[in-house]
Amino acid sequence: MSRAPDVAVVGAGIVGAACALFLARSGARVELLEQAFPGAGSSGAGEGNILAWDKELERELPLALRSAALWRELAGELAPDVEYDHKGSIVVTETEAELRAAHERADVLGPLGVASAPLSAAELRDEEPLSAPDLPGGVLYPDDAQVEPRLATAALVRRAVAEGARLRAGVAVEGIERDGSGRAVALATGTGRVPAGAVVVAAGAWTGTLLERCGLPVPIRPRKGQIIVLERSAAPVRRKLNEAGYLSAVESAEEQLQVAMVVESTRNGTTLIGSSRELRGFDRTVDVAVAAAMARRAVRFFPGLRELSVIRTYAGLRPFAPDHLPLIGPLPGAENVCVASGHEGAGIGLAPATGELVAAWHAGERPPALAGFSPARFAEVAGA
Repeated sequence: MSRAPDVAVVGAGIVGAACALFLARSGARVELLEQAFPGAGSSGAGEGNILAWDKELERELPLALRSAALWRELAGELAPDVEYDHKGSIVVTETEAELRAAHERADVLGPLGVASAPLSAAELRDEEPLSAPDLPGGVLYPDDAQVEPRLATAALVRRAVAEGARLRAGVAVEGIERDGSGRAVALATGTGRVPAGAVVVAAGAWTGTLLERCGLPVPIRPRKGQIIVLERSAAPVRRKLNEAGYLSAVESAEEQLQVAMVVESTRNGTTLIGSSRELRGFDRTVDVAVAAAMARRAVRFFPGLRELSVIRTYAGLRPFAPDHLPLIGPLPGAENVCVASGHEGAGIGLAPATGELVAAWHAGERPPALAGFSPARFAEVAGA
């Protein structure tokens, strides 16, 4: 009979894959369980952003910068499997007031380790010739990057398996079995019981549902987002492009629809248009009206995109936390159950550093960053 794993990781999206890899590298026996296949959930419906400029400054930005460094290392190990593209991003502004605010944010980010360069209207046109002629400028963040999220997830899983982790796809986790002290001792699955010394729940938008069933509630909800894919063409844009209002859409807690322009070209020649955000439960159906609103916003900034045909649209679910920060760390009352979820749209970019933190937690280390992302912060609010 095979030995029980030191740690069972629930969810083989990109965060779970990164956790499995860094845990395996730390010497732990790891079992990675996925109800469908790697990348079947949120990681298969994203854009692959590795951004720094849009992050909360005190806690999330240091995690993003560490993760970006890890992505550069991993890209070298896994190339060309992840389609890592160190393309940089541009925050594009629509008004002079937005341009001033964008410059002010760049000034704040600089001393924190985020390189940037202001762009005048003419410089923006030089960078992105398809931009609308009335745009006043923007800010270039040259260190931002992108991976292909489906390929990156699969590559991380393969590397984790190569370093000793065991993948069990098609296994749905139904619950966590705990002893009298609250510690996890096993997972209940559709195919039987899986004993484990510790559990990491990295189930993305489904994390809250699973843990609520286990009597360990966390405030993670699914936040729906759609993406439009345009036909292949000579890359119409060079950089990852976000309108200045993207940050407000990300930080909004409103349930109704939020739309902000995001445009980027991919290695295979297609162009992606985002972004939308709305709290609609687990509804993953494509809403044509939302797609139309996204397209209109993109064409406002880049009129030439109207000449390209849409080849498909799709929707995904981001794991949304009320304070827009991930939950990383053990759960109150279940000290060997660790959450690694709630990254919302930043899961691709933050995955490696999240995996590194989870591996440190399992090894008995307590990096200061863990305190900032602890799920206990919500228990404290509820108690107060």
